[in-house]
Amino acid sequence: MFSLAFGFIGLAVFAGYEIGKRQWLLHTVFEKVDRRIEKAMAKVARGQPAILSLERLPSHLIDLQAEVAAVPVGRVSPYHTIRENGGGLTSFGADVLLLPYDGRIYAASSAKDVRATKVTVPDTNRAAYEALTDDPENTVYQIKAGYLRYNDLIQFSGPDGPALAISYTEYHPDRKCVTNTVALLPLGAEVKSIDEVQATADDWQVIYRTAPCLPLKTRHLAIEGHMAGGKLVFENPSTIYMTSGDYHFDGMRSEAGPGIAQNPTAEYGKILAIDVASGDGRIVSMGHRNPQGLTLTPDGTLYTLEHGPKGGDELNLVRDGANYGWPLESYGLTYWAASTIPGSLSYGRHSHFERPIYSWVPSIAGSALTYVEGFHPSWDGDLLVAALLDGSLFRLRVAEGRVVYSERIEVGTRIRDVHQHSDGRIVLWTDDRAMIFLTGQDRQNRSELFATSVRHQGLSNHDAKRLETAISACAECHSFEVDDHARSPSLARIFGSKIASTSYDGYSNGLSAQTGTWNEETLTEFLKDPQSFASGTPMPNPGFDDNRLIQSLVAYLKLVSESF
Repeated sequence: MFSLAFGFIGLAVFAGYEIGKRQWLLHTVFEKVDRRIEKAMAKVARGQPAILSLERLPSHLIDLQAEVAAVPVGRVSPYHTIRENGGGLTSFGADVLLLPYDGRIYAASSAKDVRATKVTVPDTNRAAYEALTDDPENTVYQIKAGYLRYNDLIQFSGPDGPALAISYTEYHPDRKCVTNTVALLPLGAEVKSIDEVQATADDWQVIYRTAPCLPLKTRHLAIEGHMAGGKLVFENPSTIYMTSGDYHFDGMRSEAGPGIAQNPTAEYGKILAIDVASGDGRIVSMGHRNPQGLTLTPDGTLYTLEHGPKGGDELNLVRDGANYGWPLESYGLTYWAASTIPGSLSYGRHSHFERPIYSWVPSIAGSALTYVEGFHPSWDGDLLVAALLDGSLFRLRVAEGRVVYSERIEVGTRIRDVHQHSDGRIVLWTDDRAMIFLTGQDRQNRSELFATSVRHQGLSNHDAKRLETAISACAECHSFEVDDHARSPSLARIFGSKIASTSYDGYSNGLSAQTGTWNEETLTEFLKDPQSFASGTPMPNPGFDDNRLIQSLVAYLKLVSESF
């Protein structure tokens, strides 16, 4: 019995290794995944994205107000795919600048002021890459539009004055290879607004191309630009740090061989430091997979957010000369077989290389990272992580070199980048082509709200205590945060809302069949006997024993709804 079991285990491990090594069916699997994503997003594309109506986000320490703007970024298809996404945010004067995947730079001072700039960026040579499909000699390659994309931009003031820097995946037709490329656009010291800048592609100066120039892959996709990394930060007086992903040259989705992230002479799967004055670059750290986030704290600490495989997204504290292990070590598994990474030195461990200071299992598809300072005192010094798969922000509190807690803030859409503007606002760029401007405010004092309700109702001390007990009983299951419907429908704005209309997915058939809104009459009837109001509802009888208490609770819920 035991030998037979071990035989099956050995066969499974061998099969997983061979699938990873030979990529059997892999291209077909990922094409199916891509098609499913496209089909789902086609439904969204028929109308305005729901995110455009976002006003508030629940948060633990503060209230978040949101202003949302649609950005007219073009796509080959009317809905997003894995290919047609990317880009980054930076600040320039009063504006936030947006560089989407397609290279058109937009400026916005608010959600009501989104405009195209007169800045044209260097060409990625995408047309030459896509033209390979017309050449019979190139049938060995899987050419997909959109994987040559722009990854990030920053505005900084270096030794030669203010400038913009962008990173992008550049195709070199003469050699049929790609690089992670950085280009600068010098700005005059007198320029105060992006509206004063008019630039052509020739006005940019390429200061760095990664080496070696990566050949086209014959396994899976020829170029996998979504694995480029390409995030930028500037450190005075003259250093740009850039994340450079491994482009899936990992021995699994590329030709067999060791992962390029472990090659000390190849500038992929690395964090790079580039001197903007000399154009010289060096490898800071290695063993990274797809580092899509990068931020620098005021004390010079460098953090990177690494997009792992299936499980194992990582937050890494970058140390000069350190090796973070990919693909020899990871908390993640293979996408296609959910098995150990072929050739890895450990399974579910991180014993041989630099460990992340935090990791997500399952993956959140981390996409961007920023350090927060001057947004709200309760958030100062924290890190904000943007996520694609999870559609959330994660606020990380770091102390003594470790993450002491992580707060998940659900946004409800794939977040591509997160940036703190120079005026303190947090700005998000999403895959449904929306910019979200967030401001933080002190929470409304619920104790004062309760006291106001007691005063307006003229309740005695005895009745006030009974009301307080009833509210506490409600709060055991229901949130009083706006739009927080994860466990049960939120009570923050229940009064006047349609019955069973929130995003909560646990409504009974009986409650879902109800029409009308929650008001004094319907709330009173429901609180008296939930099952009589809507048969099958999971709401237990609260046991409120008289009409006066129920009326006090309904009056309190009305005040809460008016206040939020």
